[in-house]
Amino acid sequence: MILHAASIAAFFVVQTQQAQCVVQCTPNPTDSWEKWLPTFVQTIVSLASIGAGVGIAVWSFWKNRQSEHEQWGRNQRAGHEQWLRDQKKAEWRELLDAVIECELYIVIADTEKKGEIESSAHQKMETALAMLKVKHCLEDRVFIDSPKLSTIRTLWETNANETTSGNWESMETLLVEYQKLINEVRETAKKDLMVVSDSGFANR
Repeated sequence: MILHAASIAAFFVVQTQQAQCVVQCTPNPTDSWEKWLPTFVQTIVSLASIGAGVGIAVWSFWKNRQSEHEQWGRNQRAGHEQWLRDQKKAEWRELLDAVIECELYIVIADTEKKGEIESSAHQKMETALAMLKVKHCLEDRVFIDSPKLSTIRTLWETNANETTSGNWESMETLLVEYQKLINEVRETAKKDLMVVSDSGFANR
C-alpha cells in the first residue's frame, strides 16, 4: 500500500516537471516581435539611406553629363558660327579688293585717255580682267546672302556700263561713283559681320 502511494507520488512529480519544461520552452509571440522591431527599423533606415545615396549619385552623374553635353553643343555651335563668319569675311574682303583694284585701273585708263602715258593692249586687258573679277565676285558668293548684294550689284552695273563706254563726263565724277560703291561694300560687310570698327575692311 505504501509502495503504491510512493509510485503515484513519483508519477505526479515527473508529470509536473514535464509540464514545467513545456511551459518554459513555449515561445512568446509578443516578446519575439518586440525584440526584432528595432533591428527591422534599422534595416529599413539603412536601405533608405543607401537608396537615397545611390539616387543622389545617379542624379549628379546625369546632371554632369547633361551639362557637359550642353557645353559641347554650345562649343560646336560657336565654332561653326565663327567658321561661317570667317568664310563670309573672306568673301567680303575679296569683293572689296576687286572693286578697289578696278578703281585703280580706271585711274590708269583715264591717264591713258589723256595721253599722259602710252596706252597698251596689256593695260586694257588688265582693266577688263579687273572688271570681270568684280562681276564674278558678285555672282559666286557662297556664304554671303544674295539679297545683301542687291544694292552693290545695282551700283556696279551702273559703274561698269560707264567704264566700258569710256564716255564719262569727268574722271572725278566716275571716281565718286566708284567710291560710293566701295563704301557700300564696306558698310554692308560690316553690318553682315557685325563689325564695329573698320580694321578688317580698311583700304589696302
